[in-house]
Amino acid sequence: MQQQDARYISSLYGGFWSFDIKDFCYMTNPYFPPEEFIDSLGLRLRELVKSYPSTNWYLSSLAAKPLGVTHEELVIANGASELIDVIMDRFVKHLAVPIPTFDEFINRAVSQGKPVSTYQLEGDFELDVDGFLLHVNDSGANAALLINPNNPTGTAISQEHLWHLLESLRHLDLVVVDESFIDFVRSVPAPSVMSRLQDFPNMIILKSLSKTYGIPGIRLGYAMSSNRDRIAELRSHLPIWGINSLAQYFLENIGEYQRQFDESCEQVRQAAQFLYAGLQGISYLHPYPTQGNFVLSRLVNEFTATELTTRLFEEFKILINDCSRKKGLDGSFVRMASRTVEENAQLIQALQALDATISMEEQSHR
Repeated sequence: MQQQDARYISSLYGGFWSFDIKDFCYMTNPYFPPEEFIDSLGLRLRELVKSYPSTNWYLSSLAAKPLGVTHEELVIANGASELIDVIMDRFVKHLAVPIPTFDEFINRAVSQGKPVSTYQLEGDFELDVDGFLLHVNDSGANAALLINPNNPTGTAISQEHLWHLLESLRHLDLVVVDESFIDFVRSVPAPSVMSRLQDFPNMIILKSLSKTYGIPGIRLGYAMSSNRDRIAELRSHLPIWGINSLAQYFLENIGEYQRQFDESCEQVRQAAQFLYAGLQGISYLHPYPTQGNFVLSRLVNEFTATELTTRLFEEFKILINDCSRKKGLDGSFVRMASRTVEENAQLIQALQALDATISMEEQSHR
């Protein structure tokens, strides 16, 4: 087997069950699904593995019904990443995007030969709404991206600012609003754009159910729009059996667990704030407030993100995200996914142990 260093493991983008590591890199809901749901799926596992799933329009209708829309306004896919590729290909000619952000949008556009105009977020990474609107207009882009709350910064755009942005961007062919982490936002109600779906036909709402529901292995995500022709076009570019039978079982039965899901989201919020508070006590880190289930931190000494990532992995078998190669950030940023309170406490203890080691190393070099 190839040497199991942090860079090699990170390059796998998953499949970590084969390795003895603690994953604080990938963001998912650790409090859901409940055991009773997993047990019910297990009882049907042989039947599900041996059966074909239904076609896309039917599976989309299962996801659409609880949201008050139909399969003509929502298309389900094998994870949000599958939809990103099709959206970039079919509807984007030139993308305007604040950075840092989830780089898959930029990577897909670039791989397809589309220009990308980036808008650098400053300070605490809050979006300067008027500044971004000016950037979009000056760039000549036909499409804009808003991730709310943003990954990796954890910042959220307020409801008032969202309406202002969408009203001001009506002239664009497309505005993508990614709400993959919206269920973890602490404000009530969460600043979702769902309530005005019909008001903005140029808008696509994108959401990763893998993150929200804690099912990254099942792979589910959807795109929603009041523009039915656009949804039909998206569906036409997806495979007829892109969703497997386990995912179909999830969609068919998840409505029975709404109370447990709501409770899990509150647990995620509390765990993320526990992690943020703990990181504030690490001398070499400056954590940024978060509305997601992850915390972005800047290293404030001579330690680099790569060095911290490497030492956590080598000494504690803990994997975090080195943001050195993320557009809009330099080599002093790391992102840590929040897991359970107990697991977050283990991460904080490891960082504290490194804190003591770093202090001794610095003293020995004086």
